[in-house]
Amino acid sequence: MNYPQIQDDRGNDLHVLDILNEMRSAKLEGAFICSLMEICQRYEGVRDLMEMWFEESDKKERDKIIVDLQEALDDIIEAPQKPEERPSFRFDDFKNLTRDVLEFKHFLREEVDRQGGITKLSHKIGIPQPSLSRFFNSKSVPRRTTLYKIAKALNLPESMVGFKWSR
Repeated sequence: MNYPQIQDDRGNDLHVLDILNEMRSAKLEGAFICSLMEICQRYEGVRDLMEMWFEESDKKERDKIIVDLQEALDDIIEAPQKPEERPSFRFDDFKNLTRDVLEFKHFLREEVDRQGGITKLSHKIGIPQPSLSRFFNSKSVPRRTTLYKIAKALNLPESMVGFKWSR
């Protein structure tokens, strides 16, 4: 079946519906796919990542691209409407930051495992499982929106996930 083609600003055909159908066949979360469908026409970087995913045959590489797509979606969704002041910290705080982030993620991961694991959480909140695994296994500072999605899915009060270093 031929799907309508969408051209990007360089005149290149982008087979968006083919890609989205392939993502559906790959059992990616429906909410994730819908978000991509809404955003891909406005953001060239998202379209390029979708093309890369579509052309990639290695599952591990595809999972890495899905993580990048989720991060791009989060950045777009979380972009402030006007400049905002973000908390800052000194270089000397990095050691404490790393320790705090790892302790917090360990606590949160225990709760996720207690309530069914990452795959179950992924289905509840619509974030791909590779993105959640990377979230829990990295030292990166968590995003507030991700924390709130997790809190809601686990029926935790937001105050339990109100991590002081979140961005």
